[in-house]
Parts: sequence; C-alpha cells; structure tokens
Amino acid sequence: MTGPEILTITGAAAALAVTPGPETILTIRLSSLRRKAGLVYALGTATGTVIWMVLALTGVSALLTVYPAAVQVLKIGGGLYLCLLGVLAGRQALRLRRELKTAEATGGSTTDVSPTSSTDPADGPVTEIASVMESTSRGHLRSVVSYRRGIISSLSNPKVGLFFLAILPTLVPASPTGVDYTVLVLLILGVLLSYQLVLACMASLAASAMAHRSADFFIEAASTVILLIIGIAVIAIPI
Repeated sequence: MTGPEILTITGAAAALAVTPGPETILTIRLSSLRRKAGLVYALGTATGTVIWMVLALTGVSALLTVYPAAVQVLKIGGGLYLCLLGVLAGRQALRLRRELKTAEATGGSTTDVSPTSSTDPADGPVTEIASVMESTSRGHLRSVVSYRRGIISSLSNPKVGLFFLAILPTLVPASPTGVDYTVLVLLILGVLLSYQLVLACMASLAASAMAHRSADFFIEAASTVILLIIGIAVIAIPI
C-alpha cells in the first residue's frame, strides 16, 4: 500500500468520522452523563464498524445492491431504533425534571454530588436527592447497555453501511495482500475510534466543568429532540 493510498483512506475515514450522525450525538450524551459510558459506547461502535468492514471486504454487503428492499429494511430499522433511543432520553429528561423540582421545593441544591459523598443524615435532602438522581441514571449508563447500543447504532446506521458498501471497495489497492487488508481496517478503525474517544473526553470535561445537575436535564432533552429528528429523517429521506 502506497503513501497516497494511505492518505486517501485516512481522509475518507476522517470525513466519515466528522460527519454529524447518531453516533456523535449518543457519544456526547453518554459521555456528558458518565465518561465511562461514552467510552464504552465508542468501543461498541468500533465493533460495529469492524463488522461492516468485514461484510464489505468479503462481498456480503454487496447483497444490498441486489436486494434494494434490504436497504429499506435497514433504513426503517435504524430510524426506529434512533427514535426509541430518543424516547428513552425523553423519559430520563422527565425524571430529571421532576427530581430538580423536588430539589427546589425542599430547598436542596442541584449541584452534582459525588456518589462517594457522605450519607450522614446531617447532609439533609441534598444527599438524598443526589442518590435518587444517581440511581435513575445508573440503568442506562451500564457498560453492557452502552456497548450494545454502540454496536446496534453502528450496524443500523445507513450512512455507515452505504459508506462501506460504496466507498470501501474503491480504497482497496490492486492485487491486495493480507497486510493491505489489515492496514486498511486498522487505519479506518483508528481514525473513527480516535475521533469518538476525543469527543467523549471533551464532552465529559465540559459536563464536569458545568458541575450542575440541571445540565443533565438539558443534555437529555436536547438528545431527545435530535435523536427523534435524525430517526424520522433516516426513515423518510430516500437514499
């Protein structure tokens, strides 16, 4: 594999990485709530990416061109999954909103409290409310859930699927060897994963700097709107 070919592959992977999509939104959302959740989600999307590349390089994904209905199934399934994640984010936003109102009614603070904070009764309602908030967020931030969401969102994303179907075969050099295939996969995976990991860390740092529980509500509310819009667009817009 020559230098220009490596640059072309890197550029194509970078273009795919920075193009806004559901993976970007979900990485920011999960990382803002808990850094580990965002990082694990990024690993899940990387796993999905590897699966797409294997399918493309072995010619399996070419079946999508033979059976156009399969593309429609992928579009509808991916769009519905994003809408489902949007609904889940909306439910979480409503829970956070109710808890914030409870905090205001009891005179408690909405500033984040570390899970390792003291549980001394003298801490008052602030610690109790923070514990409730922590428990409501724990379920959808578990590593297994985040990893699974990463895989599913990657495999059900038509943008990613069509990229590997239409573009990846053109990036394979003439008479490729096993080393060429390895370099191709590692380059694309490295660029996509690096971008998401950096994005996850930046989102986590930004959320920590705000250090206010109401920020979680706005993140979930914004994620709800964006995911629903993207999901509906994926279903409605023809490819």
